[in-house]
Amino acid sequence: MNLPTRLEPLFDQIYEILWSNIISGEIQPGSRMSDLEWSGKLNVSRTPVREAMRKLQQDGVLLPLNRGGYEVRRVTAEDVRNLYRCRAALEALATRDAVQNGTPAHFGKLRAIVEESQKALDTGNFSRAFELNTRFHDQILACSKNTYLKRMLKDLRRMILFARSTLMSAASSRQFTEPYIKHLHRVQVDHREVLEAIEKRGEQAAAMRMQQHIENTSGDMSILATSLLGGKPQESDA
Repeated sequence: MNLPTRLEPLFDQIYEILWSNIISGEIQPGSRMSDLEWSGKLNVSRTPVREAMRKLQQDGVLLPLNRGGYEVRRVTAEDVRNLYRCRAALEALATRDAVQNGTPAHFGKLRAIVEESQKALDTGNFSRAFELNTRFHDQILACSKNTYLKRMLKDLRRMILFARSTLMSAASSRQFTEPYIKHLHRVQVDHREVLEAIEKRGEQAAAMRMQQHIENTSGDMSILATSLLGGKPQESDA
């Protein structure tokens, strides 16, 4: 496996490759990883691989092992609940800022996303509905014009994506389970109500509805996580 020629530092390129392999399920939760193994696969020295793995450790994705190397973190139902609790507070703030700083053009893009999401659900294109779900929240964040909030939510959403990928892997690699399809339909209802509050410039109402939406999502994901992963605490073979 050879790396493409890019302007980014080598360890950043390796980081993205490892991240993509973990999120796609190519590298499963609980898998052990070493810089020696991956330097051979990527045909690079061990130093940039070690730096990339250290960054994934800082993200909370990899756990160090006492005898060397790392293990891909096993996400628990408690992890999922805690991630969404943090997200609920930040997304509510983003929505509040979006009401203050957004323009009719911004809100028009939000409505277009909601309408396209409905078409995706009606036609059973759940992969597209999932993508548009993410785009809806990205658009609200863009409307907020809060640089610090964008940075914090970017890191948090990355960890939530990691947690969701673990759930998908636990669901026997099925892309969308029946409970998750039901969740996508509930998300659509929530998004419509958040949008209506935003269009009315109801700052408090929109923020509260967004927080409720994320808390609803937290409940759905926690139930799914408990059924698939169980409630055992995070363990490591360190």
